Amino acid sequence: MWPWESDVLRDAPEVALFLCLALGFALGRIRFRGVAVGGVAGTLAAALAVGLLAGGVTVHPQVRVIAFAVFAFTFGYTLGPAFFAAFAGPNLRYVWFTVIEVVGALAAAALVADVLGLDPATTAGLVAGAAAGPVALGTSADALQAAGIGSAQGALGPAYVLSYLFALVTIALLTSRAAPAVLRFDPAEAAAALWRRLDGEEETPPPAVLGRAHQVTTGEGRTVAQAEIAMGTRVSVERLRRNGRPIAFGPDTLLERDDEAVVVGVRQDVVNACAVIGPEVPGGRELDLDLEVADVMLAGRPPATVRALRAGLSGQGVQDLHVCEVTRVGCRLPVRPGTPLYAGDVVRVTGIKRDVDRAAAWLGARADAGRRADVVYLSAGLVAGLVAGLAGGLTVSVGCLLAGLVFGRVRAGRARFGQYDAGAARVVGELALGVFVAALGLSAGPAAVELVGRHGWQVALGAVAAAAVPVVISLAMAAKLMMLPPPLVLGAVTGQHGLSAILGAVRRMSGNGTPLLAYTVVHALSGAVLALLGPAAVALARWVG
Repeated sequence: MWPWESDVLRDAPEVALFLCLALGFALGRIRFRGVAVGGVAGTLAAALAVGLLAGGVTVHPQVRVIAFAVFAFTFGYTLGPAFFAAFAGPNLRYVWFTVIEVVGALAAAALVADVLGLDPATTAGLVAGAAAGPVALGTSADALQAAGIGSAQGALGPAYVLSYLFALVTIALLTSRAAPAVLRFDPAEAAAALWRRLDGEEETPPPAVLGRAHQVTTGEGRTVAQAEIAMGTRVSVERLRRNGRPIAFGPDTLLERDDEAVVVGVRQDVVNACAVIGPEVPGGRELDLDLEVADVMLAGRPPATVRALRAGLSGQGVQDLHVCEVTRVGCRLPVRPGTPLYAGDVVRVTGIKRDVDRAAAWLGARADAGRRADVVYLSAGLVAGLVAGLAGGLTVSVGCLLAGLVFGRVRAGRARFGQYDAGAARVVGELALGVFVAALGLSAGPAAVELVGRHGWQVALGAVAAAAVPVVISLAMAAKLMMLPPPLVLGAVTGQHGLSAILGAVRRMSGNGTPLLAYTVVHALSGAVLALLGPAAVALARWVG
């Protein structure tokens, strides 16, 4: 790198910071055999390279603190509802995967650190990378600072990148190649069988909604309510025009000759409108009855399954509503009758406005399409997390993570406030974490070469061991003791690490989204608990050393 370029980057670290974000997220998109390293690992690798070429770039420490606090809160807020739901009912079995991940990764790392004499920063980076937990990277940095060895943080970033890459390859091979071969199952066939099981009894597809405009003749003198009862139980008058102009009306409004009534309902009942009200208006006049699409967050105690949700809608006076999509922790689940539902899940429904409004009021609250985030609620949560971290004996990162979990759960129980759109949360979280790892890597660039030369193969070996041990134990336990269906086995093991790239490969291999049913639960548990791996790894390395 030319001297003047190095001077610019050192004198204006903000330039270097965003340069690393651009390079890193571009690098993270590159796929090898269908698997990408992701933007966070790419940004950290780019920051290490830029920092090395520039001779070290110093970013104000407060930038890292603020960026990681925002990420930790957002991460916890996204996982909060699913995290608490994991401790209820059949989901309790998935807790074992998190326990195995934490104990297995720490035990393997402790053995490697003891045998090879790794320092606390290198050990913490190895554990965070092997567990694929970026949140553990931030808590490790806090733990090193709190232990008075913050000057050793230079090895943290390089160790994380090296161990992450080797762990990614190890987990990908174990889940996509070794597990199907050793456990003797075909992922596509097993996923198709589970897909059929989620169907349960064959269901009649919901009837289509029709809208027709009719001129009042035979219906003259009837009230709106009388006309609706005469047509059937699944039809209603949605618009009423008199003398060519829309009028306000209610159940007791009398129909007058030549009024134009817009009738909406299922086909079997709408066809009765000609006899009850009058002939259909010729020419297919515009009905102004466009279907609405709404995202509704499930609150309180929602229906247990999609089947129960559909059955419950009929009791709310909803004639026809289509459940298009179910999202949990940012992942779209398969929409089958037997798909389980939990508070905090987001259900996308479509239908006429009246039905959508009734469904949203019963299920929770519909997302405000005009507002992506409730800044007041989210800022209050960050304040609570920062205060807890500073005054409660916790680190800032752990305090913000816990606050995010709690505020996310409260939001799921009272879905009318605290909106944080999944897309907005993803962007904010990735950007905040990218800023943190870029700042960490820029200052650690010169230490990367030293680490690779001194401990490169040890870190790689330790990462393979720390990643493989929990996966092998989990695969054996899930398939042989818990007798989980193979798609749920793969989803649970992938969820231990929260690796979206490997999840994509598992989904392609399975041919449907059934692995997500286990992935979302285990990911919510492990994602929160793995934050404690950072401080635990630092303490363990100091004790072993």
